[in-house]
Amino acid sequence: MLILALLAAAQAATGPTEVKSFGDWAVACDNLRYCEAASLMADETLDTVPQIAITREGGAAGALAIDIWPDAEYRGGYRLEIDGRTMLVGTLAGKSLVVTGTQATQLAEAMLKGQAIVLRGDDKALSQASLKGISAALRYFDAQQGRVGTTTALVAKGTASAGTVPGVPAAPRVAFVRPVGKPAAISAALRAAMGKQSDCDSVYAGGEGDPPQTETYALGGGKTLALVPCGSGAYNFSSVPFVIDGGKAVVARFDQVPGWTEAEGIATLVNAGWDPAKAELSSHLKARGIGDCGASETYVWDGAMFRLVEARAMGECRGSANWLRTWKAEAVPAR
Repeated sequence: MLILALLAAAQAATGPTEVKSFGDWAVACDNLRYCEAASLMADETLDTVPQIAITREGGAAGALAIDIWPDAEYRGGYRLEIDGRTMLVGTLAGKSLVVTGTQATQLAEAMLKGQAIVLRGDDKALSQASLKGISAALRYFDAQQGRVGTTTALVAKGTASAGTVPGVPAAPRVAFVRPVGKPAAISAALRAAMGKQSDCDSVYAGGEGDPPQTETYALGGGKTLALVPCGSGAYNFSSVPFVIDGGKAVVARFDQVPGWTEAEGIATLVNAGWDPAKAELSSHLKARGIGDCGASETYVWDGAMFRLVEARAMGECRGSANWLRTWKAEAVPAR
């Protein structure tokens, strides 16, 4: 048992996992063995953009859910079909059709045997998706959650009992400092030093007008977060985060560097945001304007560095608004 425990600890995720693609589906399982699959556009001539999410919790009793969003807001009667065969009928009262429990298991089994799934209302297609790759995607669920060969598997079924499925790992706990006070004033000399160290001011050299203002936020403990502008595109705005303490500024430290940071480079955020109510610093990189691919990270300040509490990503620019979770930690207030 000790050997198995050590092996499990060695295999525990220490950072964000990867998003995989199988046919017309993207899939990810995070450090808590929480798995998500998202439908992808197979044909740009489709009348609707596919927005279907399949999620499953880790552990023996891991709950399965299938969430289907209409391409446009809709309320009323619906019919869910696979290859023209009616699977479910009912009334859609919320933003999406959420299928859980035994119905979700039955629907997943039918999806494994089908070619396409369509949600209809008023005889119109509200959402439709190709099922190419769904078997490989759900088999990936089974493998990452330790279900292969057990009665709980979706694809890789076997006779082993649910008791052999590994439990959900404990979420990493991150103690954060609540922001208090006011941000420090930045002198012209300090601002120039940050611009030179980050090389961000060179991005605006020779341009018309003044560069964007440096945003500042109180972190608590007399420290200030400064977001130095570092260039922008059509839908992404980059900044380099500094921490100011006692009149001196250093580039902010991260336990997991933001995804836009170049190898061995200075930490760079994209479309950064600071939420003082949650003490969260976010970065949200859109790979293209409609936001169907990219990566996002959310951090909290622990008094010395920013610690990752959630990461999401979508590597395929194929219509999905559902970026998949690749890391999750529990943020708790520092005592």
